[in-house]
Amino acid sequence: MATIQQREMTDEQRLAEGYTYYERKKQLVMVRELRPEEAPMIIEFPFETVTVEAGYIICYDPGDGQKKKRINDYDHWPVRPDIFKQTYRRWDVPRWKPSPAAEHLMRNGCRPHYKFAGVWAKQLLEPTYIQSVESDEPVLAPAGMWIALGSKNEPWYMEDETFRSRYVV
Repeated sequence: MATIQQREMTDEQRLAEGYTYYERKKQLVMVRELRPEEAPMIIEFPFETVTVEAGYIICYDPGDGQKKKRINDYDHWPVRPDIFKQTYRRWDVPRWKPSPAAEHLMRNGCRPHYKFAGVWAKQLLEPTYIQSVESDEPVLAPAGMWIALGSKNEPWYMEDETFRSRYVV
């Protein structure tokens, strides 16, 4: 079984391999840089555990706006700093008022941003190994998951509900 991993690809190659380009919905994401004294940070995902080094950007989804007990109780994920600079922008909604969750995250060093870049993605028809840039080992993603390719063709996976909530399908 082949492993999907980061590699150079043209749009024509992506199309030939079954990927489609999806625009990103504009959604608030609270972000902060992982400080050296906090590193390494361990993040548990459904199929893997990721170790994040200092300097990475940690993105938090404030969700329904309800404050949680700790900031790591919010859905969160790491983004490499160079990829973050290419794919995220500062939140620019006029007269925006932060929810209790956003206020909580801001008190903990987060700032409002949004991801503007879309992705090439496809839904898996069978279990497939994925090698993300944050993982030491390939992870077996089950059928039904979405494989997204980021701005540098870096693959990652997400559940159907999450993909549909973040991208225009």
